[in-house]
Amino acid sequence: MKKVCVVGLGYIGLPTAIVAAKYGFEVIGYDIDKEKVERINNFDPVIEEPELLEKLREVLSYNTFRATTIIEQSDCFIIAVPTPFLENKDADLSYVWNAAESIARVLKKGDVIILESTVPVGATDSLAQRLEASSKLKAGVDFYVSHCPERVLPGKIFFELINNPRIIGGINQESVEKAKLFYKQFVKASLYLTNATTAEMVKLVENSSRDVAIAFANQVAAMAYKMRLDPFEVIELANKHPRVNILNPSCGVGGHCIAVDPWFLIQTFPEHTALLKAARQINDAKPRQVVQTTRRCIENWYRSHLQRPKLLILGLTYKPDIDDLRESPALEIAKKLSIFTDIDLLICDPYVNNETMHELFNQENVPLKHGLDQADIILCLVKHTQFKKMDKLVLQHKKILDFCGVFYEPHREHEGQDQLFWPANNISIATIIDYVQGDL
Repeated sequence: MKKVCVVGLGYIGLPTAIVAAKYGFEVIGYDIDKEKVERINNFDPVIEEPELLEKLREVLSYNTFRATTIIEQSDCFIIAVPTPFLENKDADLSYVWNAAESIARVLKKGDVIILESTVPVGATDSLAQRLEASSKLKAGVDFYVSHCPERVLPGKIFFELINNPRIIGGINQESVEKAKLFYKQFVKASLYLTNATTAEMVKLVENSSRDVAIAFANQVAAMAYKMRLDPFEVIELANKHPRVNILNPSCGVGGHCIAVDPWFLIQTFPEHTALLKAARQINDAKPRQVVQTTRRCIENWYRSHLQRPKLLILGLTYKPDIDDLRESPALEIAKKLSIFTDIDLLICDPYVNNETMHELFNQENVPLKHGLDQADIILCLVKHTQFKKMDKLVLQHKKILDFCGVFYEPHREHEGQDQLFWPANNISIATIIDYVQGDL
């Protein structure tokens, strides 16, 4: 196995291609987006990720990697294309099937195909059947098909590609062994070998468990607000129990995995996924509820001051300290609020460039200090590290809607001393509880 073709040069495909190129493979990156391919070949990785630009320059300079819009014969094909869902929440596997059609045109005996995209249970077997039908070669005999789901964290992709354990599931034992030959060249953690359907389900269960945990946190927040309590304090103190580890609430669930993958299980096992469906409904409803609460605050401000408030939104990405906007609930909330004409909207996100901000909202990305000085109402949606360092003195006389705990001050640990904490002193809850009407 010398030549590797990575199909799809996005958040997973491009870093995977670079890592493979650094560990001795000749790698081509295949993508149908001509502009993206040209930019990558000109040392522009298109996406933001620590170390990405430096590592791309290295493999391009050493001629161990290049991007192309033309599929080429290779020994191993890694499919890393998107798998979104359709309007009815069923999985959209068109990108995977298109990748299969491209690979089938150059497939030869002995090739290995590894599907890294997250897919419903059974999709890897379907992929093998499609390749078999198009190439006239025998799956599992003439070529080998496996599923090895990616499990990396944006912002730490290169570290986790090498140091995270991987699950490799094949359509037969030979396929598993062939795929293992690829990953063992650079993965330092354990490789766990199984069948393809188990590997598919493992990835979906991993992300669905997170979705359920976030839904529980959001339900805790709803109950806490109802009783005029701070949910961040309730959760912090509950987590003092040695066997309790509740997540913090947020403005919703985003990203290409957690907000999507549970629907793949719901689609396949509708009679066994009532909990997953309820969790999805809770988390999907959260952005709408945040907008409703924010609107009440805006209307109250207008009645009190007889003028339009300046609303500052802090954060657009789907999680802290990354540039990824995919399925972002914060972005959804900002878009819904941007249509209202009774506010002056300011948006600050240090991870979103001005070009993207203009495309989304036709305005500049506001510097944090300027936004804080100008704002009447501050809506906190993403807990970026930069936001947590804000000078709280500038927040006096402003309305604060903190849905992600930017301003929450945890209990300080003082050995041997009792601690007194009064919720009214915590800025993270002071405004929200005034405008919640049972919808959070």
